[in-house]
Amino acid sequence: MSRTGRGVRTAMASAAMLPSLIAASVTVLLPLFRDVLVAATPPAISPSQDFSNPILQVHAPASSGWHGIAQSADRIAFAKSGSNADESFVAAVFLFHIPLFPTSDAFTEYVRQGVNKDSPADRFETIESNVQYSSEREYPCVRYHGISNDRKARTSGLFKQALRIENIALYCQHPSRPGLGFSISFSHRGGSADEKMDTEAAAFIESVQATPPDNSHSPKD
Repeated sequence: MSRTGRGVRTAMASAAMLPSLIAASVTVLLPLFRDVLVAATPPAISPSQDFSNPILQVHAPASSGWHGIAQSADRIAFAKSGSNADESFVAAVFLFHIPLFPTSDAFTEYVRQGVNKDSPADRFETIESNVQYSSEREYPCVRYHGISNDRKARTSGLFKQALRIENIALYCQHPSRPGLGFSISFSHRGGSADEKMDTEAAAFIESVQATPPDNSHSPKD
């Protein structure tokens, strides 16, 4: 991942080849957690480092110790290890195609179904799952908070064990690009509940905003 963020600005600027799925669900995040374990020397990033692009204003988490682990046309992800051997945090932003929704209830149900579909009961024991429409922004968004036990979490080497996963996410419809959705998630896997989770998740989610339309070329009075 480019330390200056130029690569992310280029990669995420094109929405032509995006998946049509609900991102930031548990199964989508699992490869990112594995990357934390296998990455030998992931590139370090600065707190609140700017990765903004024409679609989204994106900043890395404000705390220290984060590294870049994913960068493509539809996602950017940061991670850091926890205090335990198999404990890790992932902060990620995803872009994806969505249909047009006639009501806020329809959008909320779309997110709910996507989250449930990507959390199969044969692998995940759901402890808490809360999906609610949110009016915190001027464009439609849905809040998600989920806690589950991954019965088949792959950890170091070839070993598997049960690990707790907590995910706080915000799913939004882009205000100036119909049919484009984005999600901002902050997740914790392994160990017990982290007391700073809510605060750090809220700060990261707030730091990611839709890029306003460019009015720099509008005719002047």
